[in-house]
Amino acid sequence: MIAWLKFLHITTLLVWCGGLLLLPLLLARADNPVRAGEAARMRIFAHFGYNFCVSPAAVLATIAGGSLIFARWVFEPWMFAKLALIGGLVVLHTYVGHCVARLGEEGYVRPAVPPALLLSAGLAIMTAILLVVLAKPHLDAALMPDWLQQPLNRQLLLPPAPSR
Repeated sequence: MIAWLKFLHITTLLVWCGGLLLLPLLLARADNPVRAGEAARMRIFAHFGYNFCVSPAAVLATIAGGSLIFARWVFEPWMFAKLALIGGLVVLHTYVGHCVARLGEEGYVRPAVPPALLLSAGLAIMTAILLVVLAKPHLDAALMPDWLQQPLNRQLLLPPAPSR
């Protein structure tokens, strides 16, 4: 089961990260179409890629990764660093989606963040995630907030019992 979760996680990550590297290149190219019909094709390709390939891959990668955390019980400080970096990847994903939506609705509108910077940020975040996952550095637990280090001795809220 864990091998299948890892396979699903890695393959969907490849699609997600590849899409986050390809879409800024499409955004950079969309303002200089060679032929008249090329701009429309690029908008359709970017829209389809983001909505039907990259976003579902992001959801599946997140679900498979979260399942792996609980299946392997990996609650280490390096995992929290990885999750923080994944938060950066989600922010990048959301901004690229915003740019793709504007491209489809308004034609080309130059993004506030240059596509080359989006590409660089994506590569930097992906490299950092890969380094954290492969190296699994020993991080001092003192870097984590207190509420993550000790139990709060609180009862979980339980749903009301069904009436008979």
